[in-house]
Amino acid sequence: MSSKPTGSMMGRRNSGTENIDKLATEDMLAAILKDDREITYAIANCLPTVTRLVDQAIATFSRGGRLIIAGAGASGRAAMQVACEFAPDNDHALIGLIAGGSEAMLQASDTAAGDYNRGISDLQAIQFTRNDMLLGLSVSGKTPWVWGALRYAGSLGAPVAVITQDAESEVAQLADTVITPDIGPEVVVGFANPKAQLAQRQILNMLSTGLAIRSGRVYGNLRVDINASSTHWAERQIAIVMEAASCSRTQAKNALASCNHHCRTAILTLLTGLDGWHARDLLTENSDHLRIALEEAKRSSVQKAS
Repeated sequence: MSSKPTGSMMGRRNSGTENIDKLATEDMLAAILKDDREITYAIANCLPTVTRLVDQAIATFSRGGRLIIAGAGASGRAAMQVACEFAPDNDHALIGLIAGGSEAMLQASDTAAGDYNRGISDLQAIQFTRNDMLLGLSVSGKTPWVWGALRYAGSLGAPVAVITQDAESEVAQLADTVITPDIGPEVVVGFANPKAQLAQRQILNMLSTGLAIRSGRVYGNLRVDINASSTHWAERQIAIVMEAASCSRTQAKNALASCNHHCRTAILTLLTGLDGWHARDLLTENSDHLRIALEEAKRSSVQKAS
């Protein structure tokens, strides 16, 4: 039997790192870093498609639907992590789904990843409907569990998107929106897919940050949806209010205390002079978008003055 690499493997070899095993450690790491820089350029080329993904997800949120991010193995863990980190509360519509369930967070389940029907039943278990949106993650594009989930979501008429490295793969054929950053071959063939996973994670970071901004969880460049769930987060909340309202620590603490430590309400009271009750009502009327609530308060103030 021949021990030579197959044509496919030869095609995936990185010409820039063929002699990486001969390099000194620092030069080796520099070569890896140089290669990783190409990821940003590859994602930049996909920016119009990523933009469409974010806009579709926001539209899904606006009609009361959820964005389900689903994957197996490392992709599934990335999905779970981005959903977990999206917001400090559990009252949001970004859901992570991993083949094999919570146990697969510690060790990938090849059995679950290879089960097409389980991809369908896992979506059914969370009562996925056409009002929701599915984002499938599959570097290779050859994960049966993801295929099943994508086919089921598509059969319901729900928006379907994928992030994959193979534009011709099965998952790419099953999606309306396909993001395929051309990152080139990995530094080392046969190890894993660290570049592909890093590209995937960067796109997910763009998605989650974009969703946080568009859903009113950000004012300026400050996260204003922080809960005082611990001493650490209470201090972060005070700092955010001080920065957003350009006020003293004492003013920030008093404002937070007057509105049950609701960060956006505290900022609104300081910036408009409204009391906590009226500020909270104004935020509720504007879907908790602080920027929009501020503009509404200013318009009301101008109308009263005139």
